Amino acid sequence: MHRKTGQSVAALMFLLAFTVSTFAHDAPVQLPPPQSPGEAWNVIEQSRDNIDLLISENLMRDVGAQLANISTALRVLPVLSAANPHAAEINELAAPLITAEVGLLRASRDSTNPQAKTNAAFGDWCESLAKLEALYPTEVVHAEIYICPMHPFDRHLNPNDKCSICGMALVRRHLPASGIYQKPGQPTMKLTITSPQLVVGQPVAVIMHLAKSDGSPVRFEDLIEVHTKKIHLLINDRSLSDYHHVHPTPTTKPGDYAFMFTPLRPGPYRVWADVVPSDSGIQAYDIADLPADTAAGPITDRQTRTSTVVDGRTFALKFQTGDAPLPAGQTVIGTITITGADGKGFTGLEPVMGAFAHLVGFSEDGKSVLHIHPYGRDPTGPADRAGPAFAFKFYAPATGFLRLYCQVQIDGANVFAPFNLNIAPPATQPSAPQ
Repeated sequence: MHRKTGQSVAALMFLLAFTVSTFAHDAPVQLPPPQSPGEAWNVIEQSRDNIDLLISENLMRDVGAQLANISTALRVLPVLSAANPHAAEINELAAPLITAEVGLLRASRDSTNPQAKTNAAFGDWCESLAKLEALYPTEVVHAEIYICPMHPFDRHLNPNDKCSICGMALVRRHLPASGIYQKPGQPTMKLTITSPQLVVGQPVAVIMHLAKSDGSPVRFEDLIEVHTKKIHLLINDRSLSDYHHVHPTPTTKPGDYAFMFTPLRPGPYRVWADVVPSDSGIQAYDIADLPADTAAGPITDRQTRTSTVVDGRTFALKFQTGDAPLPAGQTVIGTITITGADGKGFTGLEPVMGAFAHLVGFSEDGKSVLHIHPYGRDPTGPADRAGPAFAFKFYAPATGFLRLYCQVQIDGANVFAPFNLNIAPPATQPSAPQ
C-alpha cells in the first residue's frame, strides 16, 4: 500500500472511530469483521443502500456509521477472496475505495450544503464499487446473512441453520440506516381491531389481529423483540392529547393480541403498531382506528411549548437551533432537563423498556409518528438511575404541528411529559453542525 493511501486510511479509521463512539447509541451497532466474501458483500450492499437513503433524507450524521461498516468489510474482503481468480485485481480496487471514504465522510460533515456534496462524492464512489462487484458471482454479491435474535453475532449464510449457541431458528439480518429516524418500511401485514365503541373514562377490552399479506396470522414468534417488547402500540386521540404506550399479549388464537384501554377524550383513537417482522428485519408501522360514537375534539393548543410540569417536576426541552425555527427534514440535537420541586436536578430516572426515556411524536396529519431514544449511556440493570438531563437526535419528516411526549419511569410509575412543536419548512443551511 502506498504511503499516501496508508495515511488516508489511518485518517479514515480515526474519523470513523470518533463518529461511531460519539453517536454510539443511535448509530447502528458496529459489526464484527465478516467471515466470508458473501457476508462482506452483504454488509457493503446494505450499508451502501443505507447511505443512499440517508442522503435522500438529509440524515448526514449517520453516514459515518455506515462507512465504518463498509470500511471493515472492504479491508477483509481481499483476504477472504484469496481463492478468487481475480484476487490481485480485487486487492487493487479495494484500497482506493477505502481511501475515497475519507472524502465521503468529510463531505457529510461539511458546514455548507453537505447533502449535495456527499451525493456527488457518493456517486463517484458507487461507480468504483461497481467495478469491484463485477469480479464476484451474483450469488456472492447478493448473499443474505441470517442471525440468531438472541445471539446476533452468530452469523450464517444458510437460513435453515440453527444458532450455534442456543439452537434457535435464525432470522434475516437487516442493518438499520439510522437511529435518529428511519422512514418506516411498507407495511407487510394488516392490522385489524375488534372493539366496542369507546366511551370516555370506561375501560375497554380490545382484540387486535395481525395478518401477513397472504392472510395467514402473524404469530408472536414471527416478530423480533425491540426495546424489551415485540409489539409497541402507540395510541392517541385526534386532538393528540391522550397518548398511551401499550404492549398487547398474545391470545390462544394465532394472530390475535389483547390489551385493555381507557380513553380520556371523545372520538376515535388511532393505533400505530410498531413491529419488526422476523422475515424482513425492517421496522414497520401498521395503523388501525378504535371506533367511537362521539366526535373527535380538535387540536386546541397549538402554541409552541417547550416546558411542562408533571407531578411537581419541570421538564424543559431545548433544541440546538439558536433563534431559528425547528426545521423539517434536518437532524437537530435536543436536550431535556428535569428539575424537581426543590429546584434541584432530578437524578432518579429508572430504566423503562431498555432505556432511560422514550420520546414519541405525533404529527397533526395523522400519517407520521416518531419513536426516539436518548443517546449516551443505556441502563445495564434495574438499579441504574439517570438524570437530570439527556440528549437525543430529533428529525421531523414533515412540517406542521407535532406533539412530542417524553415517557420516563419514576418510582415504578410511567410519567408522560407533553411538548408542543411547530415544524417549519427545511432551512437553507443545517440548523446544527453536521
